[in-house]
Amino acid sequence: MIKFTDEKFFDLAGKLSVEVQMRIKIVSYVLAACIACMPISMFMTGSFAAAAESGAQASSENENVKTDDGIPWINSELKENITDETPVDPKEDFHLYANKEWLMSNEIPDGYNVWSHYSEREVDVENQCLEILNEESVEGHDAELLYTYYRLLLDWDARNNKGVSELKGTYDRILSAENLDDITNLMMDTESSPIINSFLINFAAEVGFNDPDKYLVKISLPGLLLEDSAEYSERTGLGDMYYGLRKEMFAFIVGKLGMSEENAYRIFDAAIELETKLSSKIYTTKETNQDDYIDRINNEMTYSELTALSKVFPLDQILSTFGYQYEGSYLVVAPDYIKLLDEIYTEENLEGIKALMLVRYIYEFRLILDKEIYDKYNELQSKYLGISGTVPDEEMAYLFVMNVLPTSMQKVYISKYSSAEDKKKMEELCQTVIDTYREMLSDNAWASDEVKKYAIEKLDNITIHAAYPDKFRDTSGLDLSGCSLVGAYNRLGGSELVYNRSLIGKEVDKEMWAEGFDILSCNAFYSWNQNTINMIIGMMGEPFYSSDMSIEELYASIGAFWVGHEISHAFDSRGAIFDANGVYRDWWTDEDKEEFKKRVKKIDDYLDTIVAFGGLHFIGTNIDTEMIADMTGLQCALRMASKVPDFDYQKFFTKYARMNGSLGLYSAELTQLLQDEHPLNYSRTNVPVQQFDEFYETFDVREGNSMYLAPEDRLLIW
Repeated sequence: MIKFTDEKFFDLAGKLSVEVQMRIKIVSYVLAACIACMPISMFMTGSFAAAAESGAQASSENENVKTDDGIPWINSELKENITDETPVDPKEDFHLYANKEWLMSNEIPDGYNVWSHYSEREVDVENQCLEILNEESVEGHDAELLYTYYRLLLDWDARNNKGVSELKGTYDRILSAENLDDITNLMMDTESSPIINSFLINFAAEVGFNDPDKYLVKISLPGLLLEDSAEYSERTGLGDMYYGLRKEMFAFIVGKLGMSEENAYRIFDAAIELETKLSSKIYTTKETNQDDYIDRINNEMTYSELTALSKVFPLDQILSTFGYQYEGSYLVVAPDYIKLLDEIYTEENLEGIKALMLVRYIYEFRLILDKEIYDKYNELQSKYLGISGTVPDEEMAYLFVMNVLPTSMQKVYISKYSSAEDKKKMEELCQTVIDTYREMLSDNAWASDEVKKYAIEKLDNITIHAAYPDKFRDTSGLDLSGCSLVGAYNRLGGSELVYNRSLIGKEVDKEMWAEGFDILSCNAFYSWNQNTINMIIGMMGEPFYSSDMSIEELYASIGAFWVGHEISHAFDSRGAIFDANGVYRDWWTDEDKEEFKKRVKKIDDYLDTIVAFGGLHFIGTNIDTEMIADMTGLQCALRMASKVPDFDYQKFFTKYARMNGSLGLYSAELTQLLQDEHPLNYSRTNVPVQQFDEFYETFDVREGNSMYLAPEDRLLIW
């Protein structure tokens, strides 16, 4: 039920939920001892369990990698590429020109692999939350839950005394399993960690594509130890990193349970061997980014049709035991995977199945055990990710609390720090951007009148959500008194399962629009299947928003960078297949669709020419949707600016560029380049501004300059 994730910050980065398109600006992947390494996602509505794990080969293995040969710009996010003497010129590299001072005066802190303005904003929110947790300054049930779990995380004496003892019972049961019946019985144990019943398949109540107003049951794919199924057919440096980190960590923990390193490595490799068999029917990262992905996973079935796919694997028994059998529809992400799983669930594969179950179970708890295990994990992150140091214990504890008790943390934070005035102002800004989009769509020269008319209808039907919802789920039934840390973690997982199960077949409560993700993160999103724009409280602070910003700063930030970007997703290749009510329905004509694809292809071709670093090119088809959103958001803001007398375009463009300022380790940059749909931040400055006459006029950019793009080569969609 609760989905397996790994060394991830909840980007909700990486692979986006098909229900929600997050802004994911590569916020701080706090990868050391913190939420970035949270054992599993507690978000049972599931969409947000996937997040971006930043990683690649350890920096120690990349000392000789050439990183400064980017074309036409260097990747200034890799700080080794720039020095105090590196020249800056807005005509040659606008991102570096606007951000060099910040880049040179900042370092990636201990325990992080990325540092940015998003990181800074999140640390501001974190410090406010830590003040609440440390001073216990808010009263009420939600606050008590937070205080209890926070204290458990910081109580190293209790954690050291428990060590790995609470894992031994299930550990022994897995090792002693003699046949598939024993494995099936383990999966049916409702008292075990939820990972036991979901190490081969995931299931959760979620909103489907055909009816956005009602929860169904979604049957989805498990996570993989090497993360991307493509790694099992052709291993890359990324796969080597995942393999080494997880193998060593597993061996260290089971060593404390009495297993030899040789045996631990053998078991881990057996788990990888089984995943290799399963991976052929698990979508690759590349496949999840293709235009037809939603069509491929939108397979609704009845319960009998679903269970007919699985004659040996006990899917029927699992779903009925855990309360997920009902009369409604099941959204089956990959029917062929279930058929393959059924073929693989045999006595012949017993040892591999046991191995994978054991690895998943043990790895689940790696950061909530004793200090020695915690320190070992940080050591391995340094070895494989190049991350130096660790975050302070209080920060680690807060990030864990935020992950397992998000609703409680958000309610408590809002009670102390929210502003009704700022919420209202954000709603008004969103409406201004929507009104400007209406003009852009009306003036579009290539789309048919039919498509433009419906696009405007969809635009007018967008619901604005600003700052925070007025309604959250009820947490009054939660009680952590008398629990150890592992016990509290398991209790919260069980409670989450009960809550998720209660949603099956019910109408979506749209007042609870933030359910399932962290509104305290520095982020924003457009929801395809709800047709909503969501500007959350976590991003509503410096340098992105303040009540006294100039008009130029507001338009650069909210107009272009945030709201303008997100609304674009209503009309991109994914948004175009959801209608004004969030129903999965393609409303484009064939001719308009072909013209749209032609324009996107032009963008892809241009992005493919850009060398990011180390001789590696951008992959246009991976990042075109996000780059189009960046460009369209900027286009919208410039239209807004054109109506303001004496508008300061230099201030506007500089602010726009500075919000993209970021630093990253090589491991983080490589992972983002190869696996993320979000372009590297320096390109999110330079490529969008290249498209607009106002930029050329403001900074006197001419042919021959690196920032120049000929008018016939410019890339606007709308």
